[in-house]
Amino acid sequence: MELVKKNIHMDRIKCRAGTQTTLEDDRNVPEQKPDMERIILRKGRAVAEEVKPAEDHVNVKGKLEFRILYAAQDGAVSCMDGQLPFEEQVYMDGVRNGDNVEAVPVLEDLSIDMINSRKLSIRALISLALSVEELYDEEIAVELYHDEPVETRKTMLSLTEIAIQKKDILRFKEEIEMPKSFPNIFEIVWEDVRISGMSFEALNEQIAAQGEIQVFLLYEGEGEERPLKCFEKIIPFREILECQGSRETMIPDISWQISHNEVEVRSDFDGEERVVCLDLVLDLDIRLYEEEQVEALADVYGVSKDVQAVTKQGIFSRLMLRLSGRTKIAEQVRLPAGLPDMTEICHCGGEVSIDSTELLEDGVELTGTLSVEAIYLANEEKGLFCVQTEVPFRHELEAPGISHACDYNITPVIEQLSVTSLSGSELDVKAVLGFSLLGFCSSEEETITDISISEPDMDVIKELPTIVVYVAKEGDDLWKLGKKYYVPLDQIRETNHLGSDLLKAGEKILIVR
Repeated sequence: MELVKKNIHMDRIKCRAGTQTTLEDDRNVPEQKPDMERIILRKGRAVAEEVKPAEDHVNVKGKLEFRILYAAQDGAVSCMDGQLPFEEQVYMDGVRNGDNVEAVPVLEDLSIDMINSRKLSIRALISLALSVEELYDEEIAVELYHDEPVETRKTMLSLTEIAIQKKDILRFKEEIEMPKSFPNIFEIVWEDVRISGMSFEALNEQIAAQGEIQVFLLYEGEGEERPLKCFEKIIPFREILECQGSRETMIPDISWQISHNEVEVRSDFDGEERVVCLDLVLDLDIRLYEEEQVEALADVYGVSKDVQAVTKQGIFSRLMLRLSGRTKIAEQVRLPAGLPDMTEICHCGGEVSIDSTELLEDGVELTGTLSVEAIYLANEEKGLFCVQTEVPFRHELEAPGISHACDYNITPVIEQLSVTSLSGSELDVKAVLGFSLLGFCSSEEETITDISISEPDMDVIKELPTIVVYVAKEGDDLWKLGKKYYVPLDQIRETNHLGSDLLKAGEKILIVR
């Protein structure tokens, strides 16, 4: 006999860990930069640069990148950036040297304050989430080739395989020409480049990425007065990545982050500084999953010989949930004390984070925060200011069948965001937040690993009657009877004129050996 097996390739989380680290340092303003009068805007990003696993612990080296926009004492607007290194050793039970550890740093809190006109105080809280994902294989017996008279029973399994796992980059090179109503660019003071509405689609041998690049520039124009100008542009995109082996039926699970962002100015055909060149690189972590229905061999028995299935418990992954939802936010926010009234909003941006999740019956309750910033002009004399506020939200995402046995992740995005002025001291914040959930469930299934064949126990065979009328009990089926009496299923069906293998309690079945 020959047992035919199918290999199922899957992934799972081997172990997880997390920790927090605090950073605190003072930094001087570079000599070439003007003195500070007040800070307008603070930005920060935590980056993991080196992740080294060892026995039951992981060493993570990274940096906090920070940047401030400030009003200078000479009336101009300037910026300053820098970085603070960090290193953390995290206990992680089960991790081994050589494991592929993913470390995701999240900047939980950032405080940058002036000590004096030439010195800053920087304090930050960074959370580190670590996980080890491993690939593993399970074999499923799908067919049995045999010469002996043998009966086989099959069952249908719903499984999810990881078909493709790799890293790639997505690069954008864009040239933006300033509208005629804007002056030539003398110097870019501040830029903010974001990706919004990112989505992925698996195609045949390709992956499509779709979304928008949102570009905001604050720059000094040419001229004696060096006028300060704000410029915004939204660039929609649909990019195609080559991906060998990809198919339209596959399910994408792709995470991304900006690894390179460069904005520079070059001359147009007339020699004027009016073209902004954007070079943006995204690092992609690509996983493509494929759902499969596998007809697996569940049991065997012999008619003339004793045929037994050798089994083991296998762990299989199945896509449980793939869904999305959205919620609207509308909030009115007053300017904090100490900030002057607004005359014009120049730019707004935001970030959304999920602080906690709670499983409900057929759903997940999400609690989180929408962080919003709005750069505004008070008046020409007072200059630029920025208001930063946090809007809490709570949303119930419908997820039928979700349970604590599911391993799921939820990705939040800002689909729409607008900040308008209701009065000089009050903002109207409106947003649409989107959430996508991908959930997997692991289950144990008994799988056949081998077949043993031996001569039947003749004492047992002799005790079996050659003809018997069996009265079916609750839960009986033809398989159970055929296996017990060493009789082919077709023979039982033909003798009793049966069209189904299911039996009703009390039904009489004639069995002839």
